[in-house]
Amino acid sequence: MKKAYDVIIVGAGHNGLVTSAYLARQGLRVLVCEKRSVIGGAACTEEIVNNFKFSRASYLLSLFRQKIIDDLNLREHGLKYYFRDPSSYTPIKNPINNNQRSLLLSSSDNQFNMKQIAQFSKKDAENYHIYEEWLTKICRAIDELIYSPPPDLNRMNQKNKILDRFRAYNYSMKIFYNLFKNLGFNGSVDLYQLLTSPASRILNKWFESDVIKATLATDGLIGAMLGPHDSGTGYILLHHVMGGLDGRPNAWCYVQGGMGGISNAIASSARSLGVEIRTNCNVNHIDIRNSKVEGIVLDNGEEIKGKIVASNATAYVTFKNLILNDIIKTNKELDELKKHILQMDYTSGTTKINLALSGLPNFLANPNKNYNELEPHHQCTIHMNSESLSNLQNAYLEALNGKPSQHPLIEMVIPSSLDPTLAPKNCHVALLFTQYTPYRLPNGKQIEITEEYKENYYQNVIKSIEEYAPGFEKLIIGRDMLFPSDLEEQFSLTGGNIFHGALSLDQLYSFRPAISCSNHRTPIHGLYLCGSSTHPGGGVTGMPGFNAATIMLQDWQRKKNSFK
Repeated sequence: MKKAYDVIIVGAGHNGLVTSAYLARQGLRVLVCEKRSVIGGAACTEEIVNNFKFSRASYLLSLFRQKIIDDLNLREHGLKYYFRDPSSYTPIKNPINNNQRSLLLSSSDNQFNMKQIAQFSKKDAENYHIYEEWLTKICRAIDELIYSPPPDLNRMNQKNKILDRFRAYNYSMKIFYNLFKNLGFNGSVDLYQLLTSPASRILNKWFESDVIKATLATDGLIGAMLGPHDSGTGYILLHHVMGGLDGRPNAWCYVQGGMGGISNAIASSARSLGVEIRTNCNVNHIDIRNSKVEGIVLDNGEEIKGKIVASNATAYVTFKNLILNDIIKTNKELDELKKHILQMDYTSGTTKINLALSGLPNFLANPNKNYNELEPHHQCTIHMNSESLSNLQNAYLEALNGKPSQHPLIEMVIPSSLDPTLAPKNCHVALLFTQYTPYRLPNGKQIEITEEYKENYYQNVIKSIEEYAPGFEKLIIGRDMLFPSDLEEQFSLTGGNIFHGALSLDQLYSFRPAISCSNHRTPIHGLYLCGSSTHPGGGVTGMPGFNAATIMLQDWQRKKNSFK
């Protein structure tokens, strides 16, 4: 007799694994199906070059919720991470004088930061800590909003039962009452400005030095096909400073063994709770009959029964590929929902380049004391072509005509500077997060990313790094490149967008991905969304998975109670 499950989860990305573990904690029988041979989705580690372990897509840990680490005992299941201090390094290509060769920032030492920033502006040195405290205060005030399922706006509709409507309204009022109580009037105004303003406008209010503004502005651009003067980048900046680990706000860490370390720890915890995880197990479609989930059908034709199915894929992949069109066409609400989801903004200009190196780069701004000797800045996020807001804006404008940036925004990290498990002795792994490589024109037309396109862009990136660290190219032993088309093909990230859809104001909170499935529930009975297409969006947070499990368990308990 074929085994039946309470819940089947499509996709073993970190959110799907989080959902599975929380459901299994409550005694549900859970199966996770992953099409690739490795788990973790974008949070994975792979050995593309022999003996070098790459965090192929995501590469740093900060936004992941501490509660999940504790609830699932992830440390006991192998999770380890390294704090970076200093954490940010911006070398200056053409310094005005020897006192302004680079900007090095600590994640914990305010006096160190003041001394560094004072090289460029004494006013900025005084303001930096106040700015960080301001952002941290807003982040803590909106914690409940970010880390709770959004109100189910669909249940507020007049056609629903009065009890369901009351619950939805009551929940919404509680969330927003607490939000405005925590923020106060001034904080509410500040949050509104962050949600709607360009990152440049926010930073111009606080700082006068272009170097500090550009270094901080990159947090508002990562993963977005936007420039620093575009509305919405203020929120993306806020999104990237919401995290912190072990009580250290906004600390970004290297996971031991690469980002697969976090996914493997969640999977280990889930398996210990009884979750079954299958790899090389591609779901062809979700089995839906009479507007109700019955299970899934695999590519090989195998049917697996499940009372609930949760999709960790993007909303686009879920509604375009996993739900048969015949099912969609028989339901007007589903048809409208699918049209909405397919029209969402999935644009991306992100390319990830992973490199195996024979040694450490030697930066002109801060030369290595000895050959291949580790310096403090090697452990940082290294910002290149990021000395001014105009550098960032020009890189963006260059890409608007459909051609990749000639002077791309580059963030380099060298996780092997702290984690010796990633590369052979004296060798290193460098991960480059770069922009902009457009996948679509402003009119929506898809661009063909050819091998020539890729090679030309790669050479531009390496040429840029050579200007900061001559001899870098000679260190390269092997490479792995993921353009938007590769991110889409290999990780099913629609449009190559790392957030499962742009973090624009119209695609946040109860509008993510749409009002009719704003609370992880879809109009199909028993079908839920648990990936980053749902609130609070992308990044390795675990929260879409946690929130989805919360809603699914509520519904499961209600259903059980209705039979008593």
